[in-house]
Amino acid sequence: MAYWLFQGNPKYYRVLDAIREFNQMPWLVTRYAKVIAVGDGVLVWISGEKSGIYALAEVIEPPQVLEKIPDLKYWADPSRSSGKVQAVIRFTEKLLVNPLLRSELTKDPVLKSLLVIRAPNATNFKVINEEWKRVLELRI
Repeated sequence: MAYWLFQGNPKYYRVLDAIREFNQMPWLVTRYAKVIAVGDGVLVWISGEKSGIYALAEVIEPPQVLEKIPDLKYWADPSRSSGKVQAVIRFTEKLLVNPLLRSELTKDPVLKSLLVIRAPNATNFKVINEEWKRVLELRI
């Protein structure tokens, strides 16, 4: 089992609405498509002014080009998702009321090293076991 962080940008996608309204949803995979697998854990990160971890999820369908895109109306420009590789994730925990914000994570001795904090210009990031375990500790 591997762990990932999937980042969503509210400029392009209504991420908060989608987390609220879906139990499972597709997520764009721009890298690591050959290694992201069913059962992998996912931290869902929203970028922007209040960036941070807003949900935990697991991959339930491997990365692939989807024929039917159930969240098309959430995209500011739907063409950004058509014909693109996506993994389907199922939310295991939503942190909408109490997200783990970047402003706090940068002070954490383990999570300050998350790749999304150091180099945020991507959609999919590897997360090491120690980082995953620390998020599980903090969300309680």
